[in-house]
Amino acid sequence: MFFKKKEKPIRVLYNVLVYSSDSTDEDTLQAWTDQLMDAAENVGTAEWIIAEKYDNRELEILKERFPAVDQQQPFFQINEIDYTEIRNEEAKMESTQKWRKFFNLIPLVDYLEIEDRIVSDASRALLCTNDLDEAELFLVKQAKIDN
Repeated sequence: MFFKKKEKPIRVLYNVLVYSSDSTDEDTLQAWTDQLMDAAENVGTAEWIIAEKYDNRELEILKERFPAVDQQQPFFQINEIDYTEIRNEEAKMESTQKWRKFFNLIPLVDYLEIEDRIVSDASRALLCTNDLDEAELFLVKQAKIDN
């Protein structure tokens, strides 16, 4: 008798961006990141960003979408990691560089840039807030929804 193997649902993971000023110390940033990563164990990637040095266009998109967020204070952006979109963008890149792909010569940094661009895209942000507890609660609620 054969048993059909149950497929595990694809786990939804999130990217957390912690925006701060250049004056925020690394221990504080690490504590915030740890708190968010441990909240519901659904954070796949996290990064710290110095807001003053970040892409102004992305910050403007966040300002339009989340006008209540004070970008002069530390704030948190949460995006779903869209693995399908990442794979699609990688395939597009590979199709324009067939010989480099064939000889495995596409640099890893090119793949990382695609992933970073997609997971931090301000137009895809699910939440942007100055409140660390609100960001943590959002991740906890998403974990309950996604499971």
